[in-house]
Amino acid sequence: MNPKPLDTRGFCFDRALGRAGLLLLSLPLLVGCESGGLFHEPIKYNSEDWTYKGVQGQKLISEHYELMTTCRRKPFVSALPTFMEYCFKEYEKVLPSDGRTVGKMQAYLFLRRAEWERFTEEFTGPRAPTYKRIRRGGYSERGITVSFFTTQAASLSILAHEGLHQYLEVTGRNQIPAWVNEGLACYFEAFELDSQNRPSFLPKNNTLRRPAMREALAAESLIPLKEILGTHAGEAVHRESSHVRSYYAQEWSLVLFLLDSPATNKYAPGFKTLLEELGSEAMNRKANAYLAADTEGKLSRGEAIFKAYVTEDLEAFEADYRAFLYKILDLGPF
Repeated sequence: MNPKPLDTRGFCFDRALGRAGLLLLSLPLLVGCESGGLFHEPIKYNSEDWTYKGVQGQKLISEHYELMTTCRRKPFVSALPTFMEYCFKEYEKVLPSDGRTVGKMQAYLFLRRAEWERFTEEFTGPRAPTYKRIRRGGYSERGITVSFFTTQAASLSILAHEGLHQYLEVTGRNQIPAWVNEGLACYFEAFELDSQNRPSFLPKNNTLRRPAMREALAAESLIPLKEILGTHAGEAVHRESSHVRSYYAQEWSLVLFLLDSPATNKYAPGFKTLLEELGSEAMNRKANAYLAADTEGKLSRGEAIFKAYVTEDLEAFEADYRAFLYKILDLGPF
């Protein structure tokens, strides 16, 4: 395995791909209710011809994105700029950019996996074999997202997931613990589209991650919290598929729990502070203080950040987290 596996937040969709995003499947004129009857200005974008290795495609240029694609179905392609710009708006709500976004963010969406693999080999070099382990999905590297088409629903879900990784990188948030990075990316996977292709995000209704969580709970195979906090996504994708499903599902549900009901969730204020300081020197100082006190060297950086902001009592947190899982998965009393 590469010594820096998926430092760029690779993403691995596994099963249930066709149900990854909760959206209506007809694009772009989707049937949906307008929120409060308000009129929204349409997203403006320009379209240019673009080719990759002789394959004809398009470059779509909007306020924050340059999206290159070899997908050809016009309704789907035309929906992409609106979808991505509204993703950007949602990212900003959770993690304000404070004017730190640099230039337009680039995204590649290939129609065929073979095109994606060839681009990946050229773009990532020695890391390509690790990325090519991704069955369906994409990755983000050096502020650029690269994915390939599967279904309309799944492809948009992947763009939303990888777009969060990209957003964190281009807004200068560095050394982000994987459990936060992957958890937040999974948080944006599920959505519903209105008639103008604007997503409304529904993180609790993630039909890709919910079955995986149920499966792990039924099999009593939840990954221990300490391991989740210390595992990198690049390490996870080298494990068996059931472990990969559980890893991403637990990252999703962990962040979902930490963002749930801030008025009553005692862990939410600390997590809110972490999001405010994410990737900052303040975060690094707090993490380093915990790491310096760990004379036995058993503390991962991800766990140090968790303890600095959320809680030092992992056992009590795990019990509360399990109770939350039983509640949101409608499994009855814990």
